[in-house]
Amino acid sequence: MARAKYIEKGASTGSLNSSLRLAGPATVKLLVGPDGQEFLVPRKLLVSCHYFRQRIDTARLEFEKGQASLVMTLEDQCPDMFELFTYWLNERRNLDRFIDTAEIDHSCKELHWDLVNLHLFAAQIDIPALQDCAMDAIQDVYLRCNWDISPKLINYVYTSCDPQESCRLRKWIVAMTAWTLGGVVTTEMNNNIQRLFDQFPDFSAEYHSHTRKMAKSGLESHFKNPQLRLPSNNLRNEERQFGFRQCSFHTHRSTVGQGRCPHTTPLSPLLAPSPFTDGYIESDSDRGESRFGSRMVSPSSDAIPESNLETP
Repeated sequence: MARAKYIEKGASTGSLNSSLRLAGPATVKLLVGPDGQEFLVPRKLLVSCHYFRQRIDTARLEFEKGQASLVMTLEDQCPDMFELFTYWLNERRNLDRFIDTAEIDHSCKELHWDLVNLHLFAAQIDIPALQDCAMDAIQDVYLRCNWDISPKLINYVYTSCDPQESCRLRKWIVAMTAWTLGGVVTTEMNNNIQRLFDQFPDFSAEYHSHTRKMAKSGLESHFKNPQLRLPSNNLRNEERQFGFRQCSFHTHRSTVGQGRCPHTTPLSPLLAPSPFTDGYIESDSDRGESRFGSRMVSPSSDAIPESNLETP
């Protein structure tokens, strides 16, 4: 499709530009990635995000076939990740449909990285609810594919990601590392993780802090599976050793208390996101339970080909 012609600013078009901006084209065209893949997003949805609302006035105005549109460029973002973002922005639902498709297409590894980058993008543009949705999907992909923690993911997060933006992802990585090392792992996997401990002091410190907390609580890391999101925040019985409560790696964890996770039902499209709050993985009062064992996988995992069962 031919690119729309951009109207240059000038005395003859200034008043027209101003009036159109005030009226506001109904759709915003976003050009994502180095090749400028086009995404058309309703303006009212896009400006529900504070990050884009702040930048909408600086979007350039284009005309194509007599229709005005606002155009924004995101050259440093991945189009596949942005597809997940636009879906969530429109639907405010979980990303199960993308995981189902990835299983069929044997593309779980690719989706895994898109979800990681979606989580980080959501942190950058300050949408905590989307961070939590992406975190849930990451857990689900690992669970369905029966993956151990990925040394590549550890290296990426601790090398290339802002510590604040990736803090929830780091906490999940640490818990996954403890669970992985507590099970049956290859010598190569063990050596890779030990090298990462040496390479990243923060990773090592966070890991040992987590294992100390687990030991103090009388729980064993090789049983407590961070891929399992438990449906209740306040159950207490012997099953608590098998998984983490559903909000353990969410941004709202400190404010939700023992209440129901707000993300168990679809969100209103214009619902303001919950505030960004901090907190560690678990305390004794907010553990949940699972009816499943520590190496439980999704019932659909039998359909996953062997190539998808490798660590991403």
